[in-house]
Amino acid sequence: MASTRRAGARDIPFMIHVLRLAAGGANGPHSIEECRSNPAISHYLDRWSPEQLGLICSEENTEIGAAWLTLLPADDPGYGFIAPTIPELTIGVAPEYQGKGHGDFLLSNLLDAADRAGVRSISLSVADDNDRARAMYQRAGFSPVGQHQQATTMLRVA
Repeated sequence: MASTRRAGARDIPFMIHVLRLAAGGANGPHSIEECRSNPAISHYLDRWSPEQLGLICSEENTEIGAAWLTLLPADDPGYGFIAPTIPELTIGVAPEYQGKGHGDFLLSNLLDAADRAGVRSISLSVADDNDRARAMYQRAGFSPVGQHQQATTMLRVA
């Protein structure tokens, strides 16, 4: 059975792994070097701190996914950027655990924690060819608000 816990500084190596998976999309994971050297990707962790909201999902003592919110400034926007006051979601589940409800579980727990913390809006970007993720976000209350290249920006307002 899966569980979540608050992410901390010790989780950053695993979060980098999750970022590699999320950033690579259908093309497969990016290398750690590519994630670190590309500012459009690296800022999702470089600008995150344990004081911001993040969760690690585990099953049977194995880390299987992570989700976190990052506030990004207007001069360094993310793919799903809407405003500097609206955090952007990064989420990913290890491929061998996908399709089993872990993404929904992790996202639901993160959104519950965000609601308790008073986070009113959350944005994200999802690749247009990622139908499963888009459906998960829509089930969680996200709605499309924009288009950029081959991705849709979505917003959830609590």
